[in-house]
Amino acid sequence: MPRSQLSTGLFLIFFFLSACVSLPQYKTLEDDLEKSRLQKAKADEKINRLESELEQLNSKVRSLEAERFNSKKSAQACVRDLDRLKARHEHLENINKQLSLSNIELQRDLQRTKSVIVLQEKVIQLLDDTKKTIQSSLKDQIAAKEVEVLETKEQLKMVLVDKILFESGSVNISENGKALLQVIANSIRENKSQDIMVGGHTDNKPLSAKLEKKFPSNWELSAARSAAVVRYLHEQGRIVPERLSVCGYSHYRPIASNETEEGRRQNRRIEIILSQH
Repeated sequence: MPRSQLSTGLFLIFFFLSACVSLPQYKTLEDDLEKSRLQKAKADEKINRLESELEQLNSKVRSLEAERFNSKKSAQACVRDLDRLKARHEHLENINKQLSLSNIELQRDLQRTKSVIVLQEKVIQLLDDTKKTIQSSLKDQIAAKEVEVLETKEQLKMVLVDKILFESGSVNISENGKALLQVIANSIRENKSQDIMVGGHTDNKPLSAKLEKKFPSNWELSAARSAAVVRYLHEQGRIVPERLSVCGYSHYRPIASNETEEGRRQNRRIEIILSQH
C-alpha cells in the first residue's frame, strides 16, 4: 500500500476513535499513532536505503554485464590474433625451412664452383704448358704463318693451312705434313687427360673433276682430310684412339672471305683442338 494512503487511513482511524473514546484511551491511541509514525518513518528510510542499494546493485550488474561483454569481445579478438600468429609462425617456419634448404644447396653450389675453378685452373695450366711446348716446337711454321696457336679458357687450338699438310687436290698427307704432325704428336702424346678433335675446312669453290670422282662434295673432302690426320696421329704419332675424333665442316665455317685468293687460302685449313675431359 502506498505511504499516502496509509497516512490517510491512520488519520481517519484516529479521528473516529477520538470522537468516542476517553482521554486516557485517546492518549494511548495518540502514543500508538506516534509509534506508528516513527515505525513508518523508519520503514520509509529503510525502503529508501534498500532502493538506493538496489539501484547501486543494478548499476553494478550493468557494469559487470558491460565488462563481461567487453571481455568476450577481447577474448574473441585474442583468439583471432592467436590464429593469425599461428598462421604467421607456420609461414615463417616454412620460409626458414626453404632458406635452410637453399643454404644447403648454395653451399653445394659453392663447393662445386670451387671444384670447377680448381679444375679450370688446372686445365688452363695444362693447356698453357702444351701451348708453350707446341710454340717452341713449331716456331718456324708459326713464324711463316703456316701454323697458328690459339688459346681460349678451356681449349687450345692449332690452325694449320692445308698446303702444309696436303698437296693440292689430295687427301694424302705430304712428307712435310707428316714431319709437322709428328712434332705435334710428340708435344701432346703424354697429356692423356686431353681430348683431341681434328676438324677439316674447305673454301667454297666447287671440287675439281678429279676430286668429284672420289668426293661428292666439300663435306666428304673436309672429313676425309681430318680423318687422314687422325689416322696418322694414332698410327704414327702413337696417340691412343680414345682421345681422337673427326669432324668435317665443308666451307660453312669460314674465317675469312671466300671472295679473295688469300681469304680462300685461310679457309682451307685443318684445326686440331685440345680440351680437357
